[in-house]
Order: sequence, then C-alpha cells, then structure tokens
Amino acid sequence: MIEISLRTSGQGAHAGALRIANSRLWETFGSIGLLSADPGHAPWPYTDWGRAARRSLPRADVTLPGWLVHLFRAGGGTLPSFLLPVPSSARQPDLAEEIASLREVPPARVRAELARWFPGGVPAEVRPLYADPGARIADLCAFLPRYARAALAPYETSLRTVTDDDILLRARVLATQGPDRLLGTLRGAVSRRGDVLRLRAGPPGRAAARTEVSRIVLVPLVFGRGASLLGFAPNGVTAVSYQAEGAAVLAGEGADEPARGDRLEILLGRSRAGLVRGLVAPATTSDLAATLGLAPSTVSEHLTSLVAAGVVRRRRAGVRVLYELDASGVALLRHLDNRRRVNAASYETT
Repeated sequence: MIEISLRTSGQGAHAGALRIANSRLWETFGSIGLLSADPGHAPWPYTDWGRAARRSLPRADVTLPGWLVHLFRAGGGTLPSFLLPVPSSARQPDLAEEIASLREVPPARVRAELARWFPGGVPAEVRPLYADPGARIADLCAFLPRYARAALAPYETSLRTVTDDDILLRARVLATQGPDRLLGTLRGAVSRRGDVLRLRAGPPGRAAARTEVSRIVLVPLVFGRGASLLGFAPNGVTAVSYQAEGAAVLAGEGADEPARGDRLEILLGRSRAGLVRGLVAPATTSDLAATLGLAPSTVSEHLTSLVAAGVVRRRRAGVRVLYELDASGVALLRHLDNRRRVNAASYETT
C-alpha cells in the first residue's frame, strides 16, 4: 500500500498539482500484468483479448520474461517504479520513445529498488535482473515492441480511443469541478481518504508507505484493473494509473449483437450479460459503468430489471449501494455462461 499526500507545500490539492497523461508503455505493462496474474484465464472484459493474446504470442515466438512475470506476481499486479517513467502530458505518447527512456535507468537504481521490494533477499527468479540490470533492461526494450505487435496491435485504435476519451472526460471534470471531484471519480486500485490518495501498489502485506509529491500525473489504462502502477520522477512528480472507462471495448465488436454461441448474451442481451458477469463481486452502479463503458443511467436501468427478475439484489454498505448476484444469478452463470467455469466461492452469495 502506498499513501500519497494530496497537500503540496502546505496547501490542499489544487488543479495545478494534477495532470492527466496517456502512456502506451504503461498500457503495455498493464496488459502484461493481466497475463501474468492468471496464465489460464483473464477476467471479463479481458477474456476474449487474453485468449487471442495467448494464441498470437507463441505464433510470434514471444515469451514473457520470467523475471518480469515474477515482479508482477510478487507486487500483487504492480511493478517497481524504475520500469515506469513518468509520462509527459505535453505530447501524444510514442511507445518507441517511452521504451528508449528505459535504457537510461541507472543500474544502481534498479538494484536499490529491488532490495527494497525484497528485504529478505532478491528471489532466484529476479536475480538475473539484479545481477546485470543493463543487459536485462536491454532485453526488455527489445521484447516490448514485439509483444505489442503480437498482443496489442489489433486493438491499438480502440485502446487509444478509450484513453483519449477518458482524458477529455477527466480534464473537463478537473476544469469545471476541481481536483477533489476528479480524484473522487477514479476507479481501479485507487481510493481516497481525506487528503491521502491510497494505492494498492507494491508487494502484498507490506505496511503502508507515505510519500509527499510536488505534482500528480494520472494515467488512464484500459488494462487498469487490479493494482495501480506507480512511477516517480526526481523532481517529486508522481504518476499513478487508474482504470479508464470503456474497457468493455475489448469484449468484442458489435455491442448490440450477442457473440455466436454465447447463451447468456442470447438470453439477456450483451449489456445485461456484461452486468451479470461484472457482479461476480459486489459493485456500485458507477463501478459497473466505468468497467463496462456504459452510461450510469443505462446501468441503473438494467440493474432495476435484474433486481426485479431476482437475478441481482441490492444492499447498502454505509453510504454506498452495492449490487451482487442473487442465487438465480449464480445459477445463470453456472449453467449458461460458456465463457468461464463458475465454480469459485466468489460467486456465492449469502
């Protein structure tokens, strides 16, 4: 857990302390993190993309570096910041330029961050990186373009559209409603408590670390589910990823047409099937809207129907209203959802 103070120079958060920037490198790492987290199955709405990526990577003779996969798993889905240069908000991101900046990371910084990540000793899987940071980073810089061509190139236009639209949306909120409102809209592994931004970042079980920054750069990621990516610049600027709205673009083209053979979508329609799949864990209307790329009013309308049908139920948790699958919803997934096997305890409701 990382805690970032939103007070800069003794003042509260202000618009000048926040920027929003796109990064193709961070997006690429986010997708690798999803593949690393579960080698067999990516969660919806990444399931179709994950299945296609696992087919295309071997055909392109691309293998994820073992030390990178281990860093993701040891970090609970995030990475040490030496791999995450702070993106610039002054220009459109270029993956080649961002990759080139990785070559400039000093070996001493790599070793120092790895030592902090693994206070009990760097594990065997990561020792090649610790022993020769320059060589392994060079290998990574050669790997990333090949990975992007094999796993992301067919989706690149959609990915850019989603993140560009999300930046326009957040920038409008920042300009018209201020930084406090903007920070309150973030999704993913980011939460706010008072003047502190809390991130699920770094190895699980580690005590919360507090840091103060001069400026925060927010980085929207379509592959932003799970832990936050976090990058630091020497001038005190800190970059933080969050879940961009519209990740459902990866679920396939033709949002109004059920996928062939998808019994759940044929029965409920794509949007309602997506809601049912999205409720494998309790969620709010705004959470679902952000994940599925739907308007909150549309999500609310569908939830009302699903509640009336006894598939979904609502409950209040403090000031939040949560929706979760009822027994009928669990049964629908188990018997009709051919996209996944529904046996996990997380589908059960009490």
